[in-house]
Amino acid sequence: MPSRIAFCVLFAAFLLAPAATASGAADLEAVWSFNGGQVAVQAQGDGSFTGTVIRETRLANCPHPSGEQMWIGVRAQPDGQYFGGHQWYRDADCSQIPVRGKTAYRVLARPDGARFLRVCFSPPEQPETQPTIAPDGSSANAPGGCSDSDLVAPLSTKRPGVDAIATLPKQGRRKCLSKRSFRIRLKEPSGDALSTAAVFVNGKRVAIRRGDRITAPINLRGLPKGRYTVKITAKTVLGKTISGSRRYRTCTKRRRVGGGGPV
Repeated sequence: MPSRIAFCVLFAAFLLAPAATASGAADLEAVWSFNGGQVAVQAQGDGSFTGTVIRETRLANCPHPSGEQMWIGVRAQPDGQYFGGHQWYRDADCSQIPVRGKTAYRVLARPDGARFLRVCFSPPEQPETQPTIAPDGSSANAPGGCSDSDLVAPLSTKRPGVDAIATLPKQGRRKCLSKRSFRIRLKEPSGDALSTAAVFVNGKRVAIRRGDRITAPINLRGLPKGRYTVKITAKTVLGKTISGSRRYRTCTKRRRVGGGGPV
């Protein structure tokens, strides 16, 4: 008797609605949401598509981590659906199954015109079973069940600027930075996620902290008056490189008239 396997695909948090076909093969190339997790589907040079996890996707024990190619070899079929391979996991220890399960995909539309992606699965232990999804959304040969995903956004090919991911202080009217201790906060770019990030002050790397957001504490206390360059470099899960810098001039302490102490 085969061991129980968790295929770890999140089911969307809505009831299945009557479906109509959404036209256009490029519709598959987008960012899709599975109950909070996100998968970006990208076209490859050989004409296939790959689905990369950009927000962790989980069902039961087993997460699909950010950066994983959850779907590979996805190819368009003559009737508008797609066939490809889905990454499965063993339920006991969440280790990857080396053989992928056959999968079907079709972009559909609800009566209000909202597009969604229906995905139907066959486990690796049934390698001859190819699921199918008809134009009306009905499925066949899907022993692993089907799941629907909301459309998050079309897939962007633009590289975001550093200001789109970083919150940096402004020098204000004085044209110098009076506050010598501040924190840089990095946020995820729309339709993608940060895989690596680094922050430098005058070429020296600053330790970053990872939590709900990536942050980097900047401390210029005790340093002499001068100009300091803060540089940020980051790479996204989908392979985009983001970099930029900002220069700051620190202020000197003012003294009271009459030789008083610093203010």
